[in-house]
Order: sequence, then C-alpha cells, then structure tokens
Amino acid sequence: MFCRRGILRNKWVIIWHLAGERFRILQVADVYYPHPGGIPEHIKHLSEGLMARGHHVDILTANFSKKNFPTWEDPPNVIRVGRGVKIPANKSMSSITVSPRVSKKVKEVIQKGGYDIVHTHGPIAPVLPLLAVRHAKCKIVSTFHAAHGESLGYEIFGAYLRKWHDRIDGRIAVSSVAMESVARYFPGEFRIIPNGVDVKRFNPDNPPMPHLIGAGKKILFVGRLEPRKGAKFLFQALPMVIEKVPDARLVVVGSGMIRWYKRFIDPSVKDRVLFEGFVDPAVLPRYYTSADVFCSPAIGGESFGIVLLEAMASGVPIVASDIPGYRCVMEDGAEGYFARPEDPESLADALVRVLLDSNAREMGKRGLLKARNLYSWEKVVDMVEEFYREVMAKP
Repeated sequence: MFCRRGILRNKWVIIWHLAGERFRILQVADVYYPHPGGIPEHIKHLSEGLMARGHHVDILTANFSKKNFPTWEDPPNVIRVGRGVKIPANKSMSSITVSPRVSKKVKEVIQKGGYDIVHTHGPIAPVLPLLAVRHAKCKIVSTFHAAHGESLGYEIFGAYLRKWHDRIDGRIAVSSVAMESVARYFPGEFRIIPNGVDVKRFNPDNPPMPHLIGAGKKILFVGRLEPRKGAKFLFQALPMVIEKVPDARLVVVGSGMIRWYKRFIDPSVKDRVLFEGFVDPAVLPRYYTSADVFCSPAIGGESFGIVLLEAMASGVPIVASDIPGYRCVMEDGAEGYFARPEDPESLADALVRVLLDSNAREMGKRGLLKARNLYSWEKVVDMVEEFYREVMAKP
C-alpha cells in the first residue's frame, strides 16, 4: 500500500487515500465475553461495527472456566491464550491472564495475523495488553477505560511501563476522567471517544418482564455486588423511599457477594427486594423497560457509566451518584437526578423525587434522544475508524 511507504507526505492526502482501505485489526484485552462488563461490551460492538464495514477483526483474550458458562460458544474470530484470573483492583475485580508460555503465544498470534493495527483495551499493564504492545510490529492503538486516583502499581513500575506507553501510536480515552487518570502517569496526546450503546437492543419498545408487571413502583439496579458499585447505600436508602412511596420495590440484577450485601437490607423491607442474579444479556433490556427509575449509586472509579446509557436508551429516568465519570454522561435535572455519593438519605430523596413526579418520563425521553444522537455504536465506530486512518497515516 503506497501511502504506508511514505510516498505521500501530506497527512490529510494520505487519510483521503486510506478512506477506502480495509485493515486487519487485532483487539486485545484480558477479559471478554462471556464475562459481562464494560470492556467486553465495548470490544464486541466495536468489532462487529468494523467487520460490517469490511475490516478483518480478531479478538485476543484469555480462556475462561466452562463450568460457569457451559453453553457459551466463541465466534470464530476470538483467539484465546492462557487463563483469566480475577484479582481485586480499584474496589472491584479485575482480570489478568496467566500461563507459563503466554508471551510466546501472544507473539505467535500477532506474527501469524499480519495485522495493520493492534488495538489494546484497558491499562498497559499485565498481561495481554502489555504483551501485545511489546510484540506488535504494526501500528498500536490503545483505549483506556478506567477511572482511578493514585496508583501504587504505576508509582512502582512507571519507569518500566513508560517505555511501552511510548510505543503507542494512538491513544483513546472513553472520557475526560479516564484520560486524566492515565495521563497523570503517562502524559501524551489523547482522543476522547466515548463508549456506545446498542440503541436497537436497548429501546423503550422492549416488553417488560412478566413477573414485574403491576409490581408497584420499581427501582432497578444493574451491576456486580461489590464495593465500588455502592449497592450498600441503595439498600440503606430503601426504607426511607418506602416510607414515602409505599409500593416501591427494588430489583437487583447482577451477581457478586449477594449473601454479604443482604445484611444491609432492613428486615422491614426485605420482602421488597428481588434478587435476579446474573441474567441473560438478551433479556437484560426488558428489565430496564420494567423499571420506573434506574439507580446507580457507585461510589467512584467509574470512567463513564455504560449502565446509564442503557437506561437512557430504554427511556428510563435515572438517579445516580454525583461522581465525575457520570457527569460525562448525564446532566442533573435533565435525564435524571444526582445524589451525593455514599449518602443513603440523598439517594432516597432523589429516588422519591422521580417516583412521585408525574412528568418523570419526560426525563426518560430526553435521555433516549441523547443516547440515540450521541452514543449509538454507529457513531462511535465512525470515530474509531477515522482515528485508525489518522494513525495509519502517520509516518
């Protein structure tokens, strides 16, 4: 391809010549489906959108336990090496890939694939993203998804990791919060390209779940039961909500430390909490349309808030913690209301305000328009594809 050899010097002329070019792309992350989460969701939809435009996309990730997902079958473009192991990080659970020969395997995948672009997701740290940057001989793009404060790991290993960060040809952050988190340790030029939402999958026309029809005013929580998600404060707020909205119920969708978190539910309202556990992703959109309000009481560490987009695309008003990552997505009083983080009383006040507001669905409608106009995956793929062409145009 002549422009890759530097025959054309002008950047924008090169990009114009690349406009019809199709690339071989390797997406890399330590975690992918069937494990749910923001990064797997992002990679899935980005990859599908790019393949629909004629690009070749493979996904390199870790193996998983078939015991937990016995019916899962990978699509043919998923390549697995090593085994994913969960570790605590950032008041949540993260995944790293372990294998005595994982570095050699990553190198073989990259060499065999003949890729134009290796695109890593998550921090450039152990295991797969770091190894992919180390072994790639083509253009490297990295998307940074996380929000965090000071990092002991970056403090200790920053000098070693910096040389690999310097190899990156194009840096993407899903929000200004994610950008600030990584730029604190590894400064550079970033392009902010947000997460997206599947506006066909999440939409107000999805039929509600039959067992939730007519079950009073429903508050929906979606996420893992872990400290960062703040479910504890929602459970503590529930008695105050029910005092003013007697038919209110809480529907909890997600796995995690359910038995531990049940201890935060007042015995007087325990019959008002429905734990649904992990639900099939195909069914999840129906839980949103079953709800009168969606609540995300996260205490921090959220760079964006994909669950907020899912609620908005479903036309559901939101109550969320007033944290930087969520301010990137919603506006107080527009698509919903913010509450003070780690404050059950503030959370209860905001929930009651929505549940008793006869015009609350207007907030849901504003969220729906915002999701469709700004955050559809089609628009996000447009931005990433354009960024790829800019990166490929660099000498």
